[in-house]
Amino acid sequence: MRLPGVFAVLTCVIACGRADGSLDGDEPLALMPADARLTVDLAGSVTQAYTVAALVEGGAPVDVTDQCTLSLDGALGVVSDHVVTVTGRGGETTVRATCATGVATAHLVVDLTGRLVIGATTPADAPDRFAGASVGADPARTPRVEYPLDTAITPVNLPTLEAQWTAAGNDLFHLRLTAAHAAIDVYTSGPEAPLAQPEWPVIAAAAAGGDLTFTVEAMAQAAPGTKHVSAPVRLTVAKDAIDRSAVYYWASSQGAIMSQAFGSTAAPTSVRGQCTSCHALSRTGTRLGYSRCVNNDCAQLFVGFLRFDAGAGGWVDAVDANTSGIRGSYTTFAPVGNPYPTDDQALAMVTTNAGSLALYDPDTGAAVPSNLTEVAAHGPGAPRAALMADWSADGATVVYASTPHPGQWIDLGDGAIAKLRYSHAGGVHSFSEPEFIVRGPLQLPGGAYTNFFFPSLSGDGAVVVFNGARAPWRSNPARAAGQRLFLADADGRWATDLAALNGGAGDADITWPRWAPGASDDYYWVAFSSERDYGHRVTATNTSPSCVGNGVTQCKQIWIGAIRKSTIAANPGADPSAPPMWLPGQSPAANNISPYWTAEPRVD
Repeated sequence: MRLPGVFAVLTCVIACGRADGSLDGDEPLALMPADARLTVDLAGSVTQAYTVAALVEGGAPVDVTDQCTLSLDGALGVVSDHVVTVTGRGGETTVRATCATGVATAHLVVDLTGRLVIGATTPADAPDRFAGASVGADPARTPRVEYPLDTAITPVNLPTLEAQWTAAGNDLFHLRLTAAHAAIDVYTSGPEAPLAQPEWPVIAAAAAGGDLTFTVEAMAQAAPGTKHVSAPVRLTVAKDAIDRSAVYYWASSQGAIMSQAFGSTAAPTSVRGQCTSCHALSRTGTRLGYSRCVNNDCAQLFVGFLRFDAGAGGWVDAVDANTSGIRGSYTTFAPVGNPYPTDDQALAMVTTNAGSLALYDPDTGAAVPSNLTEVAAHGPGAPRAALMADWSADGATVVYASTPHPGQWIDLGDGAIAKLRYSHAGGVHSFSEPEFIVRGPLQLPGGAYTNFFFPSLSGDGAVVVFNGARAPWRSNPARAAGQRLFLADADGRWATDLAALNGGAGDADITWPRWAPGASDDYYWVAFSSERDYGHRVTATNTSPSCVGNGVTQCKQIWIGAIRKSTIAANPGADPSAPPMWLPGQSPAANNISPYWTAEPRVD
């Protein structure tokens, strides 16, 4: 409860107090100022002092500040001696006074401002030039924001972001970033603005839970009286922060599996070369299955397994594919706890060269008996091929691609998404009869999608993301098959095209979807590979020659897409996706495919 006029009487509170100088202990408390709004620079700090008063009925409020402790909800600032200090942050928070007789709260808003002049050739007076210019209307001179993509959604802890735009014949630019609690001005002489440490995390945090708008002004330095202004692009900054994790992907143009820690700005590291592909990681991030063209002969494709040695701080061979013991392609792992209680023992599932699924011990390469090969071949028109399996986080379910063409074990056509139930009792591994949760055709503006593959179960087991195509996978050129991502309920009640993530009806050769590990509040996060343009950094016209081949016309890159949980709950079957974000840190000159997102292995 706040009494009228409490601000006016505060000075008398401190000087006069209550007539008898006593308190009953049950007086309501007020934290003042009740509402405050501050402005802070990116490189600066600002303070706000607070006072706590006990509101005495029929008398003057009594200052009890020294009897209370102040704290903030969230990490907007720090508190010392009843003074809040905010350093280079923006947003809203609740200031809380905890006293012996109760709690009082106040609302604090901090607006973040800043000015950055980047690039050695950018004139120091660029802000003044733009402030004094009038707005022109020549479409040929008007810049267009290329990245981020309009209405994209980013996790708040994406480590860096490079804004990109068209030059449109100009050579001086002003990028304006605005959010509810942020207004940042960036000046540069090039058509991009790399936003990194320390500025970008601060800007993203200030915009978290809302939109960050990108607008570019451009001018020719030879004609500084006129500037041209782009249409705004809106980026939603989620409150979701993705757990410390690792993305493993195959740089096919380099013939190596690369590992990149999410949230790190360090360069990716090579895990294994030797034409190693089709990899999968355990959910603990401690085991890696792969297939390899032995002696560079892809007619001799064999499976191998690596295990992370925490003591040595690196990956070691458990089963080397070069020994040619397991002929197969795709792998997946049972999670810790089902069937084995610790990570000391593991169970792997392999797509064999017979087009079937089978169990193996990834530490020895020994076959593990089960009924898996038999039941995975069941279904309409049996015998069917089974491949590209993914084991759920709870270990109870396996989803996979099932095709009526026996023997398919790498490429496939006419695929459907099926699932098996798994149980382990008395040392026996058992799988149920398959349930088919997605079968074609699914009709879209681009045609009938009849081939479904690469399924991946979300961490909570509620939904499955998968690929769909109009033709057999790995058609040439790759875009011709129309490969894109779909989402389905794990029980097969609905399936939908992820049109926003896919970029509309066009074909961008999107493949290999995998979910981020860990829990999140508002979104599911999925990594995938695509030939879509990354601003002007990666396009068909400037792509690295090493990427062109196997039907690919430009370097495929790893992207991260957001799937709204609220849309799935409120309107099942509607598109819950948004345009994606490029994964920072990867090489734009490499063909990066098959991302596998998992926990980061820990080093002792």
